[in-house]
Amino acid sequence: MKLRFECDGSYEAEKLAALVSVQKDDSNYVAGVAAVIGSEIVIKLKDKSSHAVVMKDRDNVVRLKALLDDLEKGAAVIVGSDYSGAVAEITIKD
Repeated sequence: MKLRFECDGSYEAEKLAALVSVQKDDSNYVAGVAAVIGSEIVIKLKDKSSHAVVMKDRDNVVRLKALLDDLEKGAAVIVGSDYSGAVAEITIKD
């Protein structure tokens, strides 16, 4: 299933697609969500770093947070990510 998230510009979409990308060993480097501030989401990675992504609106933040929470719990598996313009597309396993 492909999920589309509207970001605040192509740089933010590219950053989101890179942060959630699948690694060579088919794992994901996302550890969870550190914070949500308005239309911004702070994603924490397994190396303990955190990266903010500015989304188009609060709705996109809420949907992305739900996906990342499911990923953290093991309820979702990301199999790919890409972006086009200001839209990041994340593919999850059905």
